[in-house]
Amino acid sequence: MSLFGAMISGVSGLNAQSQNLGVISDNISNLNTIGYKGTVGRFSTLVTEAATDTRYTPGGVRFHPTALISKQGLLQATSSSTAAAISGDGFFIVRDSSSPGSNDELFFTRAGDFKPDDDGYLRNTAGYYVQGWATDREGNLLDRNGNTTSSNSSAVSDLQVIDVNRILTAAAATTNIELSANLNRDETALTGGTATSTTTGIDYDTTDLTSILGIANGDQFSITHNGTTTTITINTGDTLEDLAATISAVTGINATTTTTGTDDTLTLTAAFADQGVTFADTNNAPLAALGIAGIPGTLAPTYTAGNLASGTVAEDNTMPITIYDSLGAAHTVNVQLVKLGQNRWAFEFTGQTGTDDLDAASHPDGLIQSGILTFNGDGSLGSYTDSSGNDLTNTNITATWSNGSNQSEITLDLGTIGFQDGFTQFGAQTDPNGNIVEYTTNFINQNGAQAGNMVNYSFTEDGFLEIEYANGVKRPVYKLAIATFEAPDEMENHTGNVYRQTRESGDYLLREPGLNGAGNVVASALEGSNVDLGTEFTNMIVTQRAYSANTKTITTTDEMLDELIRIKR
Repeated sequence: MSLFGAMISGVSGLNAQSQNLGVISDNISNLNTIGYKGTVGRFSTLVTEAATDTRYTPGGVRFHPTALISKQGLLQATSSSTAAAISGDGFFIVRDSSSPGSNDELFFTRAGDFKPDDDGYLRNTAGYYVQGWATDREGNLLDRNGNTTSSNSSAVSDLQVIDVNRILTAAAATTNIELSANLNRDETALTGGTATSTTTGIDYDTTDLTSILGIANGDQFSITHNGTTTTITINTGDTLEDLAATISAVTGINATTTTTGTDDTLTLTAAFADQGVTFADTNNAPLAALGIAGIPGTLAPTYTAGNLASGTVAEDNTMPITIYDSLGAAHTVNVQLVKLGQNRWAFEFTGQTGTDDLDAASHPDGLIQSGILTFNGDGSLGSYTDSSGNDLTNTNITATWSNGSNQSEITLDLGTIGFQDGFTQFGAQTDPNGNIVEYTTNFINQNGAQAGNMVNYSFTEDGFLEIEYANGVKRPVYKLAIATFEAPDEMENHTGNVYRQTRESGDYLLREPGLNGAGNVVASALEGSNVDLGTEFTNMIVTQRAYSANTKTITTTDEMLDELIRIKR
């Protein structure tokens, strides 16, 4: 009958409101719980289908607790260097053991109040250990085997429990050297290969060359430099002075004459000390008639790679640099420079060989790398190549050591092509006292350091756990992993303010902080509870009144049943 239905409906209301009060009580009790996500009570009708359209059968109400897991809590600053909060979507990935097995359950949390335990593993207040990727010194993600891996996956096997003691002592091998210096534009260039004529009886500015035995109008010879061949023609009336001017107009070679009277000579000189020039008679033998030896002949280079290291050629300037190998040992290396010609310089990166220095077999005379620098007309760097013309801008220079350390791969950064932020070529400068400074070093930076012990560690805004050492080195050793879900509000609550994945929440995806929809890590901050106390008190009052109203339904129904029973009396 409907009276009993009304009583049952009232009982369902009492049950629903009491459960709602339990939700409110839980929210209030966790008001200060880090990363806590509140729950709200939702209700739906429970309808019993009536037998006819003239009767109503009470059903009642059904209670649905709904977690507000995706609702962001307030971020609060903290002095802890290992605390972290997430601003945006996603969860920290945690385990309940510092050495989990491959089949151990994964949990997800927003509680980032991490601190190291006795063994250095980071865990939060509830005892869950946070996981992330190990990284190399450049911050690249690594799997458990030390191979580069990707974050955009569900490969949780790549993750490790974060251990602040992973690297207690570290040396930073030098991997990058930045140099900025000015090379003196007025430096005298190393003289290139030369050849001088021997024919006598020539006045450089009056003797018609076609009057010399063996030279006729239209005779020709060729000059080849850097793969380009130029043909020179001697015409009636040309003097030695005219011929020198014509030759000097050819790239890669200069020609000069002596002015001794009637025994003047022609001297051919390569314009660049590292580049040879080939010459040959092509129509008759005008060069042979002038007494140029060895036709065809070559103006041989006077500089070849390694000449500065061996001491065969004296450098114009040397810049010493202290670098470090993988064991933290310091080595002094030098950048030696010599001017080869207009806007062209040779450099050699050299060091000492020996038991604790460069391997002599790999670096004869201590030569690590040789190369060529060219400059533009505005003094900026034009090119930076090895001696064969290969670009060195983004190329590693290799140094092999004899002390057991790893081979060094070093980028030698001498500036940006076309800019004046590294090596430049201007005239000599003057110091504040008026003294001429032919070579000016602006800065020398290298990123290596000797061995040092850990002195501090902290999370960065990019989600890296960064270790600081006594030698000044800061190195990322881990990166926090962020898990995202399609429906985070459908996750299952678990003791310790963590959540489990469910069928309704969808599968997790691993993300780097701030990438592909994952929230950003806020270092030295914690996410507070997302519970609003005012709202909870209001809901408590409403729940209390609703509970009281449902009791009235039951007592009223009881009174009506009592009246019904009295009819029999």
